This record gives sequence, C-alpha cells and structure tokens, in this order.
Amino acid sequence: MQLHSQARALLAHIADWSQRTGVPPREVQSLADSRAVFEAMSALRLTGPAPEVASMTTVTLPTRGGTLQARVIRPAGSRLPTLIYVHGGGYVVGSVAATESEARRFAAAVPANVVSISYRLAPEHPWPAAVDDVEDAVLAIAGGAVPDLSPGPLALVGSSAGAGAAAAATRRLLKRDPVPVGLLVLLSPWLDLTLTNPSASLFGTGYLLERTVLEGYCGHYVPPGIGRDHPELSPARHAVPAEWPRTVVFGAACDPLADDAALFTRRLAEAGVRHSSRIVPGMPHGFNGWWQHLPVLRPELDGLDAAIRVWTSERTS
Repeated sequence: MQLHSQARALLAHIADWSQRTGVPPREVQSLADSRAVFEAMSALRLTGPAPEVASMTTVTLPTRGGTLQARVIRPAGSRLPTLIYVHGGGYVVGSVAATESEARRFAAAVPANVVSISYRLAPEHPWPAAVDDVEDAVLAIAGGAVPDLSPGPLALVGSSAGAGAAAAATRRLLKRDPVPVGLLVLLSPWLDLTLTNPSASLFGTGYLLERTVLEGYCGHYVPPGIGRDHPELSPARHAVPAEWPRTVVFGAACDPLADDAALFTRRLAEAGVRHSSRIVPGMPHGFNGWWQHLPVLRPELDGLDAAIRVWTSERTS
C-alpha cells in the first residue's frame, strides 16, 4: 500500500515546517519538546478558515482526579445530539486547544453540540488516569454538567489514543443503567499497545507516526507490572460484549495502527454488534485531522458524518 499523492505532499509539508522551525529530531526530543511540537503543529492543520460555529465556551467537569476543563462547541440549530470528542497524542501529548479544528468540523458537519474533553497525561499520570477521566467526563456530561444539551445517549468520538481511552471507558460504562454512550466512533484508533500486529512494523517508519514514538508512549503510559495486553490498554485483543454500543471505525491503511482498526472490527462482528468500518487507502495515521490538506478525503468524511447522522436520526425517531 502506497501513500496517496496528497498524503505524500502533506508529509513533505510537515517535514519542511519542522526543518524551518528547528524542531529537534524525534530521537532527542524531551517530553517538553514533544508536547510543544504537538501544540505548535496544530497551526498547520488548517489551510483556510476553521469551520464556522455559533459559539464556543469553556466549562469545568468534575472527575475523581480533580476538575478538567472542556470546550463546548455549538453550531446553529436546536435539539442537536451531543458528541464528546477525545483527542489523541499517545496518552502523553495533546490537548483540547491543539485539536479544536477537528472538533469544530464535527460540530458544523454532523451537526452536533460537541464537548471536547482532555485527560491527565502520562508519565505524570499513567494508566488508568486517562480512562478514569474519560469515564468521569462522560458521566458528568450525561448527568447535566453542561447546560442546555439534549437529553439521551451520547456519541463518544476518540482519535488515536483518545479512541483507545474511549473504548476502555465504554467497557466500564456498560455497567451503567442506562448506558450513557449510544454511539462510539473510533478514528485512527490505537487499540493494541502490544504493537505486535504486522502493520506496526510495515508502516512503522516513514509514515508520519513512527513505531519508536509509539514504544516511547507505551513506556510512559503503562505502569510497571501491567501487561500491555490488558483489556483497557489493548481492547482489540479482547472479545467485545454483546451489549456494546453501535460503533463506527474509521482508520488509515498506511498506519502502524491499521491492524488495530481491522482487528477491533472483527471483534465487533464476532459479537454481533452493529457497526461500520472504513480503512481509507493511501492515508497515514491521524489523517482525519488534516482534511484541509487532503481534498481527496471529502467523500470519506461525508461518509463518516453520514454514519453518525444515521444514529442521530434513529435516536430522535
């Protein structure tokens, strides 16, 4: 599988920006460097204006680890579904601010009221902190912590490591009555921290996300004595309960995590869970956040948004 020409141009653009701005090589970046680079790179995601929304406010959510700030993005309209967005970053880097453009795109395109949440990062806060925070944030939002949201089940959307945390939190939330998550959307999901799937090696060098970086993230996130195959670290390696909510998997073919998406799709099918899955050819990891650089993605994103709207229409019927 080769990268699409637009994806190759994107990687070249990022490499040129890194050279011009003096980004240190990955192998010598400190933790502070990695976080700063991730935040700075967010400015590259857009080539034009961010999607228009009616309002954007900051709220505080209570969790067992303290309070977390979240960003509430509302498009025009009333009686809209609620979508919770969980950013990626290997459980080590990333923020609500750095991924605002994608959260805004979902708000405008679905449309939906989007609550973009963060979580405590490793190594300061290793597993299970991220899963605890996502679980607690979902329960707080479902319980009315954000005013003027439509009642009923929520859509939980996670990207990369955020998808892993969302899947792990969903497994816990199945014990709730009613289950607050009605739809789970997994974007370029990291669902197997063992890194033993073939794609981890096949696309582990030169495809935007490096396997060495993933190994470093695992070293920060996984506590000593905990196996990387734990169900909350590697959900794709475990059976999915039959009561799992409807799930949309949206992955990239040229991604070290491509097999994570494929394996989890198999788990969903084995459990008889309603789902849809699309592994987009020629795309690298996290392509969903770079859509303005990748015009070829327009039909793919239309399909993703339509899959979410199917759930929203059934939810209100």
